[in-house]
Amino acid sequence: MRKKTEKKRQEIIKAASEVFRELGFERASMSKICTRFGGSKTTLYNYFSSKEELFVEVVSLANADDFDFAHETINNQIDNMNEQLYVFAKRFLHFLYSPKLMKIRRITISQSGITDLGKFTYKSRIVKSNKILSLYLQKAIKEKKIKKTDTTIAAKHLFALIESELMHEFLFQVDVKFENEQMDKMAKRAVDVFICAYGI
Repeated sequence: MRKKTEKKRQEIIKAASEVFRELGFERASMSKICTRFGGSKTTLYNYFSSKEELFVEVVSLANADDFDFAHETINNQIDNMNEQLYVFAKRFLHFLYSPKLMKIRRITISQSGITDLGKFTYKSRIVKSNKILSLYLQKAIKEKKIKKTDTTIAAKHLFALIESELMHEFLFQVDVKFENEQMDKMAKRAVDVFICAYGI
């Protein structure tokens, strides 16, 4: 087996990004990606086990800055917890419901159960996001800001609250447009409910 290099990995990701952008997920193939970067299938599969894994990596890198920005406030120490959670909820909601990410999420949902795209996305992004929030909530418990609880479940509850007012429209592709101010109020209501449930 040839030694893996970061340069080759980036070449593959660049080629895959171009192919996915031009053809979409379903029409893209590992063969077409191989042709684009000028390597063999053996080389490609040495770096990525499947088209699904490669797609998730391309999407994750393309949205890394927005993902980090959304989670930035809960990567810090506890300051004003209510305000930090509100800023997180607001940023996360705008991130999830940006036109670009909505399109990607719908592709992922449509492929779930057909391919492993949903599983790769869940393990790569959703678990990571839940872990960041869970760790923040553990700090909040230590500082007696919220009740003692299973923070993994509490994090899932907050994520569900954040999306609660938009989820059905999103899933059933109802073309409803919300102004930024409306979405900010949704985020505030989600945090208020969460604090009512978990606050001391």
